[in-house]
Order: sequence, then C-alpha cells, then structure tokens
Amino acid sequence: MRYILCGLLLMTIAGSSCHKKVLDIEPKDLLSSDLAFSTPEKIEAATIAAYDGLQNAGFLSGRALIYVDLLAEDILDRNGFFTDLPRYNLLANSGIAANVWTAGYNAIAKANRAIAGITANSSKLTPAKASALIAECKFVRAVANFYLVNFFAQPYNFTADASHAGIPLITESFTFNDPGANKPRASVGEIYTSVISDLTVALADLPVTYSGYPDNVYHTKTRGTKAAASSLLSRVYLYKGDYANAGKYALDVIKGTYGSFALNAAVNGAFGAGNYQTNETVWSIPNNVDDNPNTNNALPQHYSPAGKADLMISPTFLNIATNKYFAADDKRRTLIISGTGALSSLSFTTKYTEVATRGDWAPIIRYAEVLLNYAEAQARTASGVDADAVAKLNIVRDRARASEPAYTTGSFANKDELIAAVLGERRIELAFEGHRFWDLMRVKASVTNKFDGDGVSLLPTQPFGAQKNIFPIPQLEIDKSKKVLQQNPGYE
Repeated sequence: MRYILCGLLLMTIAGSSCHKKVLDIEPKDLLSSDLAFSTPEKIEAATIAAYDGLQNAGFLSGRALIYVDLLAEDILDRNGFFTDLPRYNLLANSGIAANVWTAGYNAIAKANRAIAGITANSSKLTPAKASALIAECKFVRAVANFYLVNFFAQPYNFTADASHAGIPLITESFTFNDPGANKPRASVGEIYTSVISDLTVALADLPVTYSGYPDNVYHTKTRGTKAAASSLLSRVYLYKGDYANAGKYALDVIKGTYGSFALNAAVNGAFGAGNYQTNETVWSIPNNVDDNPNTNNALPQHYSPAGKADLMISPTFLNIATNKYFAADDKRRTLIISGTGALSSLSFTTKYTEVATRGDWAPIIRYAEVLLNYAEAQARTASGVDADAVAKLNIVRDRARASEPAYTTGSFANKDELIAAVLGERRIELAFEGHRFWDLMRVKASVTNKFDGDGVSLLPTQPFGAQKNIFPIPQLEIDKSKKVLQQNPGYE
C-alpha cells in the first residue's frame, strides 16, 4: 500500500529504515515491543502493515479475485497459466493454494501482532485511538479469515449446522515456530462466528472517515471504516443465509449512516485512474506504480489484451441464451472489447487497464454490491415481491439499461423470479471482481456451460458440494503440523 514504502519484509517491522539491507534487519519476533511500538507513529505503522498482508500479490491485490472467477463459467484461462484450477483438479502440493494460505495467514499474523503490541502499549495512545487501531486489525483479520474459509472449506450451508471442517482459527500473536500456533481446523461455523465478532467490534470503533492526513480520502477508501465493516458484514450474513442481518447491515450503508455513497453516472465510473476514490468505492486494495503486484500477478496483466491477456471473457457470459439478464444493448457491454491481431476474435474486459503501471485497485467492496446485497436479502425475507428490493435492484440496473424497461413489482410473478433477477444482476455488475463462483455455491447451484481454455470445448457440469470446489490444504502445512491439520477429501 502506498503508505508502506519498504519491501514486504520491511513492512512487517514498524519503524525500520528503508535503507537497511535485508540481512541487517533483526527478525520481527526478536524485536522488543518497546522498540516496535515505542511511539504512536510506530504503533500506527504496525497497524497499517496488516493491510499489506492483504495486498499480497497472491491474495486480494489480484490473484484471489481471479481464482474465484476462474472456478465459475464467465472467464477462460486461454493460455493455461493457472494450470488445472479452472478444471477443478489442483493437487495437494499446488502452489496456487499454498500462496493463498500463506498470504492469508501472514495478514492474520500481522493483525494479531499489532493487536498485542497496541494492547501492551495503549498508554502511549488515547483510549479512542487505541480502540480504533485495534478495530482496524480486527477488520483485517476478519477479511483474511472470510476469504480463507471460502477457499479452503465448503460453503456455510454445506452442512445444516456449518459443523464441517473450516480452517485453523488463530487469534493470538505467536512467535516463530511456537508450538501453540499448531491449531487444528475449526468448523466453518466457528470461523463465521469469529469473522462476525471481529467485524462487529470493528464497526463500533472504526471511523466513518480518516482525518489528519495529507490524503484523507485515500485512507478512507483503503483502510477499515464503519461503512466497510457494515458492508462486509452484509456479505458475510448473505453467505451464511441470515438474510435479515444481511439486509440490515446493507441498509445502514445505503441510508447514509456511515457516510455518503452513490453509483457514478458511467458504468465504468469506479474503474481506471482517478476513479478509485469516488463515492462508489467502499473499500479497495490500492496499487500504484511503486507498489503493485508483479507482472505475473496484476489484474490488468491477466485481464487486458494489452498485457498478458491470459483471461478472456467466455461466450457463456456474452450470450443472452446463457446469461439472460445481459441485454444486447446493456451499457456494460461497452466495457467488453476485442483484442488486436491474433486476439481479434477474443473478448476482454476493460475494468483493469493500467497495464504499464499495474496501478488498478482491486475492487473488494463497491456500493453496487451493497445495493444488491440489500435487494437480495429483502427479496428473500419478504412474503411477496418486495417493492424496496425492486427499487434497489433498479438503481444498479438502470445505470446500464438502454431500451429495456425498468423493473416494477409487476415484472415478477413471485419472489423467486425477483431473487433470480437480483442474482443475474450480480453476475453482470460484479463480473471479474471475484464474486461469481462463491455466489453460485452459497445458493447451492452448479457450474454449467463452462468452457475449457480453448473457448470451444465444454467442461462437465460442476455440482455444488463437489470435493474439488475448494482448495487443498497445502501439503507442506499438513506435514509441518504433524497431521494436526487434516486434508480436504479428494486431495489425500
């Protein structure tokens, strides 16, 4: 992130000089907390370093969003760059799975370390500042746990009580190789409970906006805020199937409890240089020319025909027969372009275009999602076709529709038709942002009409609950744990 100016190792060491060689730096575990948390500035730097764990190139700054979409049907890995992931055939020693696991738990470790340091040195801060910084750390920890549990465990509703295996729940700060950190897998239900607890605490103590910085809006869009916590709570509850709470936390953002949010006029108004800090952005992972994923990890490198062009849009997404809510004159079709030369017959998205700088921000939470979260939750909890759900759906759809009429309650014969329209709108509006596969899984749907990387061969239907819908626990982690960790079925 922009406010961290050293490399990844340096970022874990609050207050270290950017001019030291790596070998000159004492490992973080050996640093005295009196040094690492000796001033308010260093304490805040340690907090910000936790976000850098999320920004890892193999995690939320790029690859993790791609993985979620590659498991679904709307993009194709035309170069085979992502090996067997799109075919649901990773191996237990997969580097893809290992990188996600390592990055996620690195972010959690940084958050836990900062919480311990802030708690031990709270006298150096005002009580309000200490609570706010701890809230940021819990926000980071919740984000990491939420993504990890969805990558490495079956969806919440896979079992009636979510008692199936999740991931290890680490809430303490451990030193390197501490045997106490060798935890077994908690249940998915326990992980969701922890995520909700962390976000609820964070919501109480996070600011609405950040002030006192040269770039306040930047901090507000890239650090935890009340709106970000409430929006993520809405998503977590949606995945859990608790639609009453999903609607509540989305509505709190929509009605302006935590600041002002609105869709930009243009369908691409939240993307591209100059647009990341608008009112449509709730929370993003920032990148810039000096701090971004490398060429093999950046979103624009994979998605843009001017980059590596690994990821093309599937005919399934473009065809109204297999994506029936995507009208032929939908304005979002203007965000789809053809490549040039040998790529002229292929389609690509223009959501990520900053190929030279790799400066596209990763759009983790946009206001459009919050509106659709509320629309779906309200539609599901109502007894009939809910007018407010239709209204919020229209806010998103109306920006993009051309000749199609706006929805009314009369557009839907029953609530199920409305829910289907909301899910169809999510597919289009949030395309290529890391939502599609998990949206299918949370409603127990199968992946159909999925093309192989050649764009010609159709892959078999992938049903809900299939063993390889989720990643393997990295074999190295299982070996290091001396079998405390248990592998996911199908990867033994």
